[in-house]
Amino acid sequence: MQNYKKLIGSISIVTASYAASRLLGFFREILLAKWTGVSSATDTLDLAFIIPDFLFYLSAGGYLAITLIPLMSSKSDEDLNNYFLSLLYGLSLVFILFSLIVFLFRYQLSEFLNVESPSFFIEVFTPIIFSQIFFFIGAILMSYQYLKENFLYASLAPLVYNGTIIFFGWINSSSAESTVKGFALGTLVGSIIGHLIIQIIGASRSGLKFSFVPPRLIYLKEYLFISLPLVVGQSIAVIDEQLFRIFGSMLTVGSVATFRYARRIALLPVGIIAQAIGVASYPLLAKLFKSNHIEELVLLIRKQLSYLFLFNGAVMIFCLANAESIISIIYERGAFNSTNTIDVTSIFSIIVFAILPWSMNQILSRSYYVQKKFWFPVLSGTAIAVLTTLSLIVSNNKNAQTYSLIITLSLFVYSIYLLSNLKIKNLKILNLSLVKDVTKSCIILLLSYFLSELLIFESVYIQLITSLITIAGLTFTFLVLLKFEYINITKRN
Repeated sequence: MQNYKKLIGSISIVTASYAASRLLGFFREILLAKWTGVSSATDTLDLAFIIPDFLFYLSAGGYLAITLIPLMSSKSDEDLNNYFLSLLYGLSLVFILFSLIVFLFRYQLSEFLNVESPSFFIEVFTPIIFSQIFFFIGAILMSYQYLKENFLYASLAPLVYNGTIIFFGWINSSSAESTVKGFALGTLVGSIIGHLIIQIIGASRSGLKFSFVPPRLIYLKEYLFISLPLVVGQSIAVIDEQLFRIFGSMLTVGSVATFRYARRIALLPVGIIAQAIGVASYPLLAKLFKSNHIEELVLLIRKQLSYLFLFNGAVMIFCLANAESIISIIYERGAFNSTNTIDVTSIFSIIVFAILPWSMNQILSRSYYVQKKFWFPVLSGTAIAVLTTLSLIVSNNKNAQTYSLIITLSLFVYSIYLLSNLKIKNLKILNLSLVKDVTKSCIILLLSYFLSELLIFESVYIQLITSLITIAGLTFTFLVLLKFEYINITKRN
């Protein structure tokens, strides 16, 4: 009972922090739009994150807990401290060297990205690239705390980070350029406080005793062997953003910023609904596979995909039916004007369709991982990324809308390919039952869309509320008519 209470408490802390950090991060984007609008300065901020983000993904930043915890869990308490410190110092040294190499080529990077002001780009890029060092060190320290089932200090990191960025942006909000410089400086300061200092305290209170331990090559090789597929897989998961940053930098001023604002809104339901389902269901998926309950596992995956398609499909329809109103209410203030609203809406109306593949991939990828089939999603994603890049290069209409369409279509192709090849011990996930569920959902979603379009009110707020009630009502009515195998499976297990 005591362990159960501790687990519930840990989950509550992590969930609350996750939701708060998401909302705070979204509030940060709203303020950025208010202070900088759709400008070359905003483009510069987004472009400055290309290499730092890529480095962080290459380091398996988001998967450090997945990769390090199994390695450390097999160690005795006596060896754990030295083993962890050896990995900490060794991996940190490697990442520092990577960051320094990238920094040395900052001028060449500014030329490649075709930035409007190279000197301004360097000024923004410098604090951001070095902040990634503290992100990485913090992620390693967090993995130790997760191993010890201590989540409080790790949960504080994103809150402190986003809060610091907002503060530095606010005190420097006199112009778009100074705001961006403030955001960049806030990134560095926030990473030091939230991801280094607080995590050192958290790791220490979790039992880690800091001392110098020479890094051992065998530990680094062991880590790289386990993490490599997850590293590449995570990089592919965000390839759409990286590709638009690169190719968008060659378009008109503000194109990158326009995509950024639209993508942030589209990703919000994915983070709240799909990621939560994916993370929460992963232990059950693993349990069913390990116990050889394959039929139940297959049924569970099918029902998760069906429900996820319906839920996030409803969100997609709501966003599509009210795209301009949503953008206007969220962003249109300060430097962000009505023209910017129209531009962002044109992109948002396209990439809102990516909500479905982004969401489905949360289940599909984990369905491969639970079978230890790490490389299939990686190799498939790499092939899709290459084809997408070639499509962007040869595209006749080189504009933000065309690029957004190509990237969105590539995400659909990737998801469909994963789904069509997914099977659990010769039982395919894609069958007639799943096709029927998806088809029924599509009919309901289309009906919701047309009904929502018919209901027109002068007040934008009444329009949004009416549209939400209509779509949600039809969605949940249809949901009641479905069989609840998922719930039954959960109860049995």
